[in-house]
Amino acid sequence: MDADTPFSADQDILVDANIIYAIGSPSNPQYQRFRSVVQNAGVVCKLPRRVIGELGGPETDRVRTALDEGWATIIDAPSPTDGDAVAASDIAKRTIANETDQPEHEVEKTDAILAGLAIQYVRDRSTAGVIVLTDDKPAKKGIENAVRAQGYTDTIAVHGLEDIIGDDSGDSMRLI
Repeated sequence: MDADTPFSADQDILVDANIIYAIGSPSNPQYQRFRSVVQNAGVVCKLPRRVIGELGGPETDRVRTALDEGWATIIDAPSPTDGDAVAASDIAKRTIANETDQPEHEVEKTDAILAGLAIQYVRDRSTAGVIVLTDDKPAKKGIENAVRAQGYTDTIAVHGLEDIIGDDSGDSMRLI
């Protein structure tokens, strides 16, 4: 699957907690495939601090291993004074609220932050593009709407885990 990965070394990869949950612990075959694809592509996955919190902190086995091996790093949320990032987060939050029939103030903040981070990274860094990884369908739609509204469809893409490591139903998934 490595040859089919959408990753390239000149992109930033932002990762939602559900991806890290889905790959499981370092002994899980999905974790090993994901790590291999990331390392072979020469990218470093960026995990927002909120994602780290959702995963139980930086000392959890799956996070600590990724950080220690250098294929993941922890990043901060976009600045609350960054108008484009805040606008993208707001668009994502509204979309997610509409998709899930819940009030905007109850929408998971991390999902909306990923949209803002993607805009901020493309605009402020010398990157060829950003890939946001999430398997959360409402979040994916929210991020895609924010990207479209802000005019970044050529430089920001949203993918799920299956797009990265394929679908091997024989894998066992253990959530810890």
